[in-house]
Amino acid sequence: MNRIKTFFSDWTMFEKCWLVLSAVTMVVLSLVWGDSLLALLSGLAGIISVVLCAKGKILNYAFGLVQAVTYAYICFEQHIYGEVMYNIIMVPIIIIGFFSWKKNMAADNAEVKARNLTAKGWVLLIVGSIAAVAAYCGILNLLGGEFALVDATSTVLSMIASILMVARYSEQWVMWVVVNVVSVVLWLLVLIKGDMSAVTLLVMWSAYLLNSTYGYINWRKMAKENK
Repeated sequence: MNRIKTFFSDWTMFEKCWLVLSAVTMVVLSLVWGDSLLALLSGLAGIISVVLCAKGKILNYAFGLVQAVTYAYICFEQHIYGEVMYNIIMVPIIIIGFFSWKKNMAADNAEVKARNLTAKGWVLLIVGSIAAVAAYCGILNLLGGEFALVDATSTVLSMIASILMVARYSEQWVMWVVVNVVSVVLWLLVLIKGDMSAVTLLVMWSAYLLNSTYGYINWRKMAKENK
């Protein structure tokens, strides 16, 4: 019990409420829509992971690993191959990220030491992202994947955001905002096709969108303090 109190000692009331509200909402909607247990597990693990990440807590990687494995399987069943490939690649990235963060944690509040990109870094980020999305979209079209452009955008930007996260850059959250908007559209299209199992994941990505906005604000603040 004391360890739990210590873990949440530096959390604001908003952050605590957001963690509980997002998790409870995910469970309730999943039960109402009769979603699969796997989709619920994936969504719940994902929600907890991103909230912890926005707070700069290294424990996010444990929940992120569960989400990556389960989400890859769900996407495989939907023939969304870009997301499958991304989540498989995410497994070693999560492991690398854990050790990278472990070496760069603030001693006073157990939060990661965030930092910001330079102007040159922003230019490279934008140009590289556009080129990578275009190339990957072509590959997915050759594979016959569903929603190739949306899938490619979500997958490539997720990969870039993940790399920025491992490197502790606050700009990861800008990429996550774009990824989350695209992913909401992606699962909305799946839902429109008549697959009700997309409901939980649609809610999950919508919650991610709200969380990424807060994450950017909090990480900019963290980066400024560390600087």
